[in-house]
Amino acid sequence: MKQVFYLISIAIISISCSKNLEQAKASGSMNDTIKQKDGTVLNYKKPGEDLILLKRDQSVYSKGYQNRLRKIAEYYLAKSEKDLVKFHVEKKEGELGYSIEENDWEDVNYTQIGIFNKSGNNLSTMQWLFYEPKSQKLYEFDLNTKKLQEFNLEK
Repeated sequence: MKQVFYLISIAIISISCSKNLEQAKASGSMNDTIKQKDGTVLNYKKPGEDLILLKRDQSVYSKGYQNRLRKIAEYYLAKSEKDLVKFHVEKKEGELGYSIEENDWEDVNYTQIGIFNKSGNNLSTMQWLFYEPKSQKLYEFDLNTKKLQEFNLEK
């Protein structure tokens, strides 16, 4: 009798969870997290549809690192205060995506992430980001000053 009760309970819970997941996907309000080395967890709302990925060099990234870079791009799109980024996230014209490649800036090895919008055959980069995996810090590239400015991952 207990086994039947447990099976029915598990079935009800799994059906309920799958319905909630479908509703969240339909409404575009999927939430996700990024766990940092220091134990902090960053929560964010995903920007809706999956992002396009373009690899710009021959670097080989592990599945885990590729997943982390995708989450960082999604997190940036969700938390950015830049008007151009907010405009494209809210307007939802075209497809959002990111490119990744290795880059050295001032003798530090970074993974460079280009946040872009693709509309038809046009691809326009909105923001260049530099991710330093050892410190798990993210930087925005400021075109005016040609300097990296730390992006607060805990906004």
